[in-house]
Amino acid sequence: MRQEQIFFAVLFAVIAIFAVIILQPFLSYIVLAGILTYALFPLYQFFYNRLHKPDLASALSILVTLLVMVLPTIFLVTQLVQQVSGAITGFRFESIGRITDYLDRISGYRFQEMLDAGIEQIRKSMLGIAPNVLGSVGQLFLGLFIMFFVMYYGFRDGEKFVQRIRQLMPLEPSLKESLFYELRTITQAVLYGQIMTAMVQGALGTIGLLIFGVPKWLFWGVIMMVTAFIPFLGTPIVWIPAVASLILGGNTARGIGLLIYSATLVMNIDNFLRPKLMSGRTRVHPVLILIGVLGGLKVFGFVGMLVGPLILALLVAFVRFYEEAYAQSS
Repeated sequence: MRQEQIFFAVLFAVIAIFAVIILQPFLSYIVLAGILTYALFPLYQFFYNRLHKPDLASALSILVTLLVMVLPTIFLVTQLVQQVSGAITGFRFESIGRITDYLDRISGYRFQEMLDAGIEQIRKSMLGIAPNVLGSVGQLFLGLFIMFFVMYYGFRDGEKFVQRIRQLMPLEPSLKESLFYELRTITQAVLYGQIMTAMVQGALGTIGLLIFGVPKWLFWGVIMMVTAFIPFLGTPIVWIPAVASLILGGNTARGIGLLIYSATLVMNIDNFLRPKLMSGRTRVHPVLILIGVLGGLKVFGFVGMLVGPLILALLVAFVRFYEEAYAQSS
């Protein structure tokens, strides 16, 4: 390697390190901006095809994102933090406390103590996540400004940016096409087929908890959204104890109503929605999705629910691409 190449590589590495340091305080907002831009790009194309003005189409896409997603999310997160903070003082959750009391009496085991310990750990985790989402008001608004700024130019210039990356990649044209196809299908499968399905299922479950009067409904709704990623068990981990608690507490009508609502709508929405969203797309193993969600929550906060599964799925895609493009040809 020539001396000037070594110098360029070292200089490039130093600049890249400083760039990461500069971006680090807002990295979660930038990553979220990239994911939202990709997921909502059809919305931008909808406006662009009718207006033929990229700046206006991008601005309208940002406005729709703000009104439909961001403002309700800020409100719900604020309510969630309040519920989590007040939910477990010497923990006796109304929704399942009666069940564990009953089990304690008939079995002699200390189910309530075990439940207290488990939910206390969840509470600590969620309270640790909350500052990452909310932070100070000033930091929150600055982060949202950066996110929308990135999204604006992502909508407008995103295709040019991706095309530039393709040109700079030192791969044969056929390999580039295969790699980008793999990345595109995996990203769509994770975002649309897995994450969106789980969020819709969790949102419907949360609405059911609210309608039928389950205490701390938003807290348990968030737990349900996470458990929706678990194969076979999923949302019943939350709504079955809630149903039993309502019935044991004398609220039989509400308990039966929640049972019917959850068993017919919440349990079956994924059977209808996932095939529609996954049509023609690569399926991602549920283990990757679950570990990605839990690991992403721990590392990145709420944004990690999107980022974690995507990173693991892309890692598997890269391994498969390497096997097909290089390992078999060597």
